[in-house]
Amino acid sequence: MIINFNSSVLEKLWTTGDISLLPSAYVHEVVEILTIMDAAEKATDLALLGGFKIDEYAPDNWAVTITVNSVEPVGSITCYFTRGNAHDVDLNVYD
Repeated sequence: MIINFNSSVLEKLWTTGDISLLPSAYVHEVVEILTIMDAAEKATDLALLGGFKIDEYAPDNWAVTITVNSVEPVGSITCYFTRGNAHDVDLNVYD
């Protein structure tokens, strides 16, 4: 379950469903990532999304890459995942 967000854009997208908040090229992938992140019961569920652990920053932090057409990476969604919950969900977009 998603407990909280660091990104106000992701929080608003999640709570309102307003897909105009992000570019149409990848907003549906972001919604899919959030949906699976919310349903995940263990960290390995995030690995099924292509997620990877980013231990060099802090234990139990995960990132899932956002792509355009499943090819070009445009950013990532990160979170601290523990006890079946995603905390501090954040959006990182490459400029």
